[in-house]
Amino acid sequence: MTIPTPRHLETPQETVERERCEQWTDELFRTSPMVRFMSKHLTLLDCNPLSPLPPLPASTTTSSSSTPPPQQPKLVIAPCPPSIAGGFSPSLPSEPTSHSSILLCSNRIYSKSHLEDTLSHEMVHWFDHCRFLVDWSNLRHHACSEIRAASLSGDCRFAREFIRRNYGFKLQHQKCVKRRAVLSILENLACNGDREKAERTVDEVFESCFGDTRPFDEIY
Repeated sequence: MTIPTPRHLETPQETVERERCEQWTDELFRTSPMVRFMSKHLTLLDCNPLSPLPPLPASTTTSSSSTPPPQQPKLVIAPCPPSIAGGFSPSLPSEPTSHSSILLCSNRIYSKSHLEDTLSHEMVHWFDHCRFLVDWSNLRHHACSEIRAASLSGDCRFAREFIRRNYGFKLQHQKCVKRRAVLSILENLACNGDREKAERTVDEVFESCFGDTRPFDEIY
């Protein structure tokens, strides 16, 4: 799990970006049909994204023994490297699936709609983790969740692809989903950067996973 920069160590720019991301996140949980829907279905699986994680063990904190350790949020807002806008941190096998978290990259989110797509994408991963007990070291499991997240979240809608300069109409949504899934699988240590393996894995599970729109009745 990513630990945010302590607020007293933030630069002025980091403070502005974090507060903006916090405001947009609060607004989305109140007003976004997509985020509210996913939050509802995560909560039904006992994976409420707005409830805090258990406090860190006292040995890992600097708090005095008389002060209870602080609770950790499941939505972590922090600066990130240029290559990502967000991420999902699954719980350990020994922990409940509710002990997962989502990273939102305050310096990489450029609009509220971008945050909505990013948050929705990671919430689909969390749903899969809670509902299907995904083994993230299994490339087929990982590929299936990436296909679903890219397809269901809005990450591959026409406007987002237009911004990426990926123009096309015939099966463009499917092409985007495959491309985004392959890029994510390449980051899995089990793939070892092997693009051919990543593409083959995505192709093997694409039909069944693309057609699985749970918890939606159809593609959003």
